[in-house]
Amino acid sequence: MSDRSHRIDQTQALLYHARAATPFCSEDGEPCASIPSTVDSRRVLALRSDSFRDWLTANFYNEYETAPSATAFRAALRMLEARARYGEEPAQKVDGRLSFEGNPFMPSRIILDLANSAGELLDISPQGWQITGNLRHPFHQSPTALPLPYPDSSPSQPMEKFTEIFRLTAANRTRALAWLAAALRPTGPYPVLVLRGPAAGGKSVLARALRALIDPSTVPLRRLPTRDRELLQLARQNWILVFDQVYRVPSKMSEALCALSSGDAPETVRSARPLILITPTGETRTSWNPSRSLSNRTLTIDLPPLAVLRPEASLWEQFDALRPGILGTLATGVAHALGHIREVDLGNVARFPDCAAWAVAAAPALGLDRAAIVNAFGDTMSMWAGSDPLHEAIHVFLRDRGAWTGSATELLSQLRKIAPLAALPATPKGLSQTLPRVVGLLVTRRRNARGDRVLSIHSASGISANTARN
Repeated sequence: MSDRSHRIDQTQALLYHARAATPFCSEDGEPCASIPSTVDSRRVLALRSDSFRDWLTANFYNEYETAPSATAFRAALRMLEARARYGEEPAQKVDGRLSFEGNPFMPSRIILDLANSAGELLDISPQGWQITGNLRHPFHQSPTALPLPYPDSSPSQPMEKFTEIFRLTAANRTRALAWLAAALRPTGPYPVLVLRGPAAGGKSVLARALRALIDPSTVPLRRLPTRDRELLQLARQNWILVFDQVYRVPSKMSEALCALSSGDAPETVRSARPLILITPTGETRTSWNPSRSLSNRTLTIDLPPLAVLRPEASLWEQFDALRPGILGTLATGVAHALGHIREVDLGNVARFPDCAAWAVAAAPALGLDRAAIVNAFGDTMSMWAGSDPLHEAIHVFLRDRGAWTGSATELLSQLRKIAPLAALPATPKGLSQTLPRVVGLLVTRRRNARGDRVLSIHSASGISANTARN
């Protein structure tokens, strides 16, 4: 047999073994194929992906016990791509991890891809939730996607146990659960969750846990990309994006994050994405403030340093035991939101009114208070103020004091003990001139009996709280 006839035979054999695949194009023009996963489920693979190559090669090997030639494989792939673009199958919307039916703002169903080997889905409707096979909802799975556990509705108070494990205050618990509820909406805008705190505050651990509840991945945390093209590529492969060690956000990346959280990204990403930014405090590299548009899209959780460090192995063991119960509770909350979202009227909410209404509709199942949810989304104090070393050092210095009086020289010495490597003012005079510009700080200057200059600094929030109590 000639080489040419051998190549033709292999190409025909590959196409024969690809007959179980249904080629089509996604709405953004990518050639894909729907292949059988089980008797009751199918999954979607990009024709140019390693997963489709492996699937077709394995089918070929099962009969011939050899690998097809590269030339034959390229010819078969070109034929399948032509069928995807010009065949009878219409272009289809291909989702990643989460899909919906109906109006995206008022959906009739939410479908969550469990990404397991059986190709099963978590189908949520106003009547409740169930595990189903997948024969009509095209999902693509990132190579880094991990399966979700089967949800369980029997464990009692999983959200309270989650709060205990991660030592969340009442306000932080409300913000975390409200953000989770919002992340299960099929469309944006989504609040950008900012986890802010010192080293050993549990920021990264909490971020991993929040992502693992909805969109687990082998690479849960990444560094913030330097180019918006890289950001959009990550958005194509993930439902939730978590960026660690965010010291500053360049202006172009700030615009890209805003667009991605609100759904205004380019056509390559057709929907918004829930985002988490992990921002260390204390030893920051530079003083800066995020753009107004980015800070206005944030929901900030400030985490204090942990008094006692725990082994992560024990923490993750407890968390993994809770995941089925938490997913079941979230699914019940989404079902409640689907059934009652039209009944919610919150009036004028300053920020994220759609997310606030959705979270309020889900609140009975999540154990959240309606007023606390509205306050979490609307409170301007929950906006991210950026990474200002002086602001952070003063905040730590006044945390237990509330107020302080002394010279600028004494104050600068105290602040350098708290943050010896931070970019603080170089001289006492520079500190005295900069302090009035620190947000949330009241500063007065006077001379004592000896004629020395004296500073008095007070936390504005502390004064407000004392006034409210009195």
